Amino acid sequence: ERAGLTTLSYTRLARDAAGAAIMPTPTAFEAAEERVDDARGTEVIVVGPDELPPGADAGLMLHDVLEVADLSVVRTAPDAAAWRSDPDVARQLAAAARARGIADRHVRHASERIHATLTEPLALIDGSELPPLVAADQLAREVEFAYPYRASSGSTGLVKGFIDAMVVYGDELWVLDYKSDALGSPSDAKARVAEHYDVQARLYALAAERMCPDLRFAGLLFAFVRYGVVVARRVDAEKLAEWRTWLETLPVAPADPRGEVTP
Repeated sequence: ERAGLTTLSYTRLARDAAGAAIMPTPTAFEAAEERVDDARGTEVIVVGPDELPPGADAGLMLHDVLEVADLSVVRTAPDAAAWRSDPDVARQLAAAARARGIADRHVRHASERIHATLTEPLALIDGSELPPLVAADQLAREVEFAYPYRASSGSTGLVKGFIDAMVVYGDELWVLDYKSDALGSPSDAKARVAEHYDVQARLYALAAERMCPDLRFAGLLFAFVRYGVVVARRVDAEKLAEWRTWLETLPVAPADPRGEVTP
């Protein structure tokens, strides 16, 4: 209670879920912290000379454009080349590449992957598929969330973050997260989600449930933009209840009597 409201970032938890503590600080985390794909394996992935290089900067460029792309323009363009030639789209791509330090030769590949992500059916890794994002009944992009919780210790916390997209198909609500990870093989996507994105799945699912209580929460979609594959994680009411209980067990670092954060 002396520390006041504390803030929890999924990215920090994802890096050390077992030992993470919620530090008492009023500082809000930057959106970029939530966007950077945090799967840092030791395997070196080789991509083509004109393909987007691995790394956070390429992922941020993809996110930048996916966030603002005019869906009406995407729908009417017959292919990625036609979409890329639209003057507004060309400016968006160039600005995002410049801001993230991406060389011009990589822009074409980036535009192809962005166009495919928005227009192609979501190919789930289990062999099924969902309609394209441009055909969703509802699509909300870059959704900021913040929700309070009380830990079992009695301390009060605040979970904050940004969801890339919330997608409605029929009566089902999905949380969609774009991943720019470079994989050894597209078939590695499922293992990557299980290994690196479990904490994100939990916190984002609980956020979506709170924001849209009148919709049936179906689960999470991790879209690996480079490869056009999507890992779907279905989540039922029992699993949501389990994750709410889990949230209450997260440790909270006590405040130092002098007002300093305990390491």
